[in-house]
Amino acid sequence: MQNKRPLSHGQEVEQMQRDYSDHNWSDPETQSATLLEAITTFEENNLPYALIGGIAGRGLGRPRVTHDIDLFIAPEDAKCALKALSERGFTTEERDPAWLFKAWKNNTLVDLIFKSSGDIYFDEEMQKHVQRVPFNDHFINLISPEDFVVIKAAVHQEHIPHHWHDALAVLTEGNLDWEYLVKRARFSPRRVLSLLVYAQSNDIAVPLEAIQTLYRKLFEMRSQVPKKVIYPYREIHESKESSRPKDSIIYIKARIMEALNTDERTADHDIKVVVTENSVDVRGEVFTKDQQKAVHEVVRGISPDKEFRNHVFVRTLPGPEESEVIQ
Repeated sequence: MQNKRPLSHGQEVEQMQRDYSDHNWSDPETQSATLLEAITTFEENNLPYALIGGIAGRGLGRPRVTHDIDLFIAPEDAKCALKALSERGFTTEERDPAWLFKAWKNNTLVDLIFKSSGDIYFDEEMQKHVQRVPFNDHFINLISPEDFVVIKAAVHQEHIPHHWHDALAVLTEGNLDWEYLVKRARFSPRRVLSLLVYAQSNDIAVPLEAIQTLYRKLFEMRSQVPKKVIYPYREIHESKESSRPKDSIIYIKARIMEALNTDERTADHDIKVVVTENSVDVRGEVFTKDQQKAVHEVVRGISPDKEFRNHVFVRTLPGPEESEVIQ
């Protein structure tokens, strides 16, 4: 197993060339066999996972060629998963300890992703909505279409526009749990709202209620009575505690993000968290001082010993004074 270390420019180029080559050497049959071997390894080790990325997109209604395998896992499972694949004969690498490990076998690249853009994690809520689907005489775990849409909206950038269109294709397929999609949109509400409005402008059947609900959550001030903070983070099985350090930066950040996104006082706000060895830095905006105070309480409840830097500010964003009218 290779650990993440600073790379020289030449090493970075060599690493990129290796990734590129692996992306182009994998044929569909080899890719399928490697995928099944990887998920068999996960299931034998009781490691929850969901297939995301291009292969998942094909299963959800977006035919697209892809040469790698993307598996979404929980942060506390990342090292266990990489070790299990290594023992199975995969070449492994801790590419970025903040969000990504990699594994190779049969010239096929497997990305182990444990944090997506928008600070989205493979949390308990997402795990409950994973779909069990047939694949080459086997059954595999596929991310729900609702979570797929949210992740794609969050990760979209100018240089990778296919993510936006992947999400649009899934919206076009329909059969979505809109209540759940709106709930999950709390991780990247502005991007998801933009996506839904754009989809509706292209005659994709997006319920107006979903758009209105997201808009209200984002732009209408709410005064909420503080409630007891509950952290429904998935408990770790005793047999795996030694390999999942609860004081690791990744684990602490995952717990903070889930707590912020499940507490009624702080959910539905675009709050970013950076955790270091000595501090927790929180940035974003809320609508009331009570919500600002709640951010402090939630973070302190998870990490009381680290220095806390609260850069969350209170901002009022009124909605439009009147409805838009097109003559």
